[in-house]
Amino acid sequence: MQINSEFIIGLFRKPSLILQCNPHEQSSVVLILRSQKLLARFAHVCDVHNLLPDLHLKTRAHLKSAFRHAQGQKDRVSIEAKLLTEQLKSSASYVVFLKGAAYSLSNKEVGKGRIYSDIDILVNKNAIYECEQVLNIHGWVGQDINDYDDRYYRKWAHEIPPLVHSIRGTVIDVHHNIIPVVSKDAPTIEMLETYIIKNDDGIHMLNPAAQFVHSAVHLFRNEDYKGAFRDLLDLHLMLAEYSSKFIDDVIEVAEHLGFAYEVGLAFDSLNQIMQQDVAPDVISRCVRKASIRLKFDRYIFSDVLLPQHTLMEEKIPSFKHFLAILRGHYIKMPLPLLVYHLLVKSGRGIIESILGKHVFTKKDEHSEARKF
Repeated sequence: MQINSEFIIGLFRKPSLILQCNPHEQSSVVLILRSQKLLARFAHVCDVHNLLPDLHLKTRAHLKSAFRHAQGQKDRVSIEAKLLTEQLKSSASYVVFLKGAAYSLSNKEVGKGRIYSDIDILVNKNAIYECEQVLNIHGWVGQDINDYDDRYYRKWAHEIPPLVHSIRGTVIDVHHNIIPVVSKDAPTIEMLETYIIKNDDGIHMLNPAAQFVHSAVHLFRNEDYKGAFRDLLDLHLMLAEYSSKFIDDVIEVAEHLGFAYEVGLAFDSLNQIMQQDVAPDVISRCVRKASIRLKFDRYIFSDVLLPQHTLMEEKIPSFKHFLAILRGHYIKMPLPLLVYHLLVKSGRGIIESILGKHVFTKKDEHSEARKF
């Protein structure tokens, strides 16, 4: 049995393929899926198709353990969502949960077995610093970060530095937009507000079409594609769960927010990799860039969106990963700022390698004050 990207992708279209693997091959599959943060999701798929009893004992144990972890995470995010909504209600007009947390809170198929390392929330920009202060009072504190990175977050990005709860250890990213504001094509907050809805518990999130658009934007405006297949699978599951009208809704949102190209790339990649059947004219309607740009992006994403692991037989060309990194940074900020940013980061990296990694760490003002 060849354990390659085609086989791993095929597991989510025809999960019974796992039964063709011997115990050693099943072990390799477990390692690959865990590295891609997809083990719990595949456990859910196997459970739905009643495949767990036929798997090797150790494979079954790993899958069940992964799904229990995902369920525990889902329970925790539900509690955190209620707490954060309550704590910030006097500071922010809304607290919108994004991406993985929103998938879990919406109780849709895309959230079943979905794991994530942090909770992403969106608040209105004019309230973000007050929200940060309120969160500090409730035990959310910033992690060690150097002065340049702190300034980068606050001046050029679309979020403040991550906060971790001092007792529960949960990490949250507090956003005021869905892409860095320095990119100049970030949507206004009024545009985003159009798509905010509530679930049955009164928790805010984006509506399904806007969630798809945001997921596509996050995937195709990124610079790290080591685990991109999970995000592509998110898009696949969302597209598969809703009616054909869902595509029209997605395009309407994408055109309104200015992200039709990213959605077109998503449709195109889903057709090529997941064998989705989005009509070519729908993709053409979204992808109106110069053909050279589209060919370049297809060249990169035909490989970097695939599952990746050293146990798999084929290797993604490192050159494509390099191009993806350059592309992501170039889209994120204007070229002069990008050059400045890379020069500063590389220069500081050299200094840190000589004087220690904490030489630029932002000092705690309260600690400094206690010295006097």
